[in-house]
Formats: sequence, structure tokens, C-alpha cells
Amino acid sequence: MTLRRLLRKLLRETGEDDRPSGSHRAPIASGEVEVSFTTEIPWPSLWKFAQFAYIAEQYGYRYSGLDPELRDSGTPFFVFRRLPDAPQRAAGTRERFPGALEGGRLPGMRAWPVPVLTLPRARREVRLLHARIAIDYYGALGRQRMRPWLIGIPVVFLLFLLVNGELHSAGLGVAVGLAAALLIALAASRVFMRRRRAAHERLLERSGIRWPP
Repeated sequence: MTLRRLLRKLLRETGEDDRPSGSHRAPIASGEVEVSFTTEIPWPSLWKFAQFAYIAEQYGYRYSGLDPELRDSGTPFFVFRRLPDAPQRAAGTRERFPGALEGGRLPGMRAWPVPVLTLPRARREVRLLHARIAIDYYGALGRQRMRPWLIGIPVVFLLFLLVNGELHSAGLGVAVGLAAALLIALAASRVFMRRRRAAHERLLERSGIRWPP
């Protein structure tokens, strides 16, 4: 999944590519239908997802955080909501970047497609979007319960020993060591996520942004 491919998916599912399909939600105050796009992060890089969020905003869709309707799905899903001036934004972007969807330069990005690098003028906004995404992402992972892991990891190792006939003192010692290492790594990852989230919160606070809104 490339940035361009995900952008085409957003425009297709919201009907911005002149197709009838769209992701419509509850009516807003103006009487129109609110249009949004929901996706999980298709890459291991939160920075790349922040680049996509910047590009999507140039077409009229602003990153709005975690999708509240899918909060209990077990996988973080993120929502982009259509801005009131989306048609004007999209028209201006298509005029400046006519070949963006077909392999041309994307808004705010370097001319070459791989790797996708952010231009200096867009870097600050991408950095702030990255901070918001990271806060939401780490927060969603931090809400996942650790108890299933605390029970599941030792049980998996015990079953492995039983299946392979290694249920003796040496095998148990190795299994206990491996299980302890995994549990320590899991706990360390939670500490890392909390610290990174706090760092991103400080960045947004210095920029005058309150997140979540």
C-alpha cells in the first residue's frame, strides 16, 4: 500500500473521484451529510501515515483521531473527516498537482516517489500530525489489557513442552527464561510508549495544540 494508493482509496470511498460510493455518517448542523474515511495504519511507520494525513488534508480531509465506533475492535482505526471547504481545497490541489494520483508529485513531498520525503515547508505540519497520530496510537495500545499476555505466554510455552516431550527441569528452565524475557520486553514496550506519548504531548502543548480535542 503506497501513499498514492491509499489516497486513491480515500477519494474513491468518499465519492470524490466522481463515483457514487461514499462513507456517509450522521447529518451535521448544516443539513448536509458528514463524509468520513476510516482506515487502519497500513505501514509500520507512523511518520508515513502522518505524511498521508498531510496529503489527505490538501484534498479536504482532516485527521480526526481514533474512530469512536471501532474503539473496541482491538485494532486502532483512524478517521478522516471532510472539511467544509473540501471542494475548493481539492480543486486547488488538483490544479497544482495534476498528476499526483497517477504517479506525479504529491503535495508537500519530494518529486521522486521512493523514498517519499517531506519538503521543508510541509515538515512542521507533518511533525505535528505525527505527534497527534502517535498519541492516539500509543493510547489505543496502552488500553489493551496485559492479563491475557501474562497468562497466554506461559501457557503457550508449557503446551510446547508437552507436545515435544520436553517437560523436564532443563526444558522448564528454558521455557521460564524465554517467557520471562518476553514479558519483560512487553512491559518495557509499555514504558516506551508512555514516554513517547508524553514527549509528543509536550510538543503539541508548545505548539498551542490540545490533543485529543
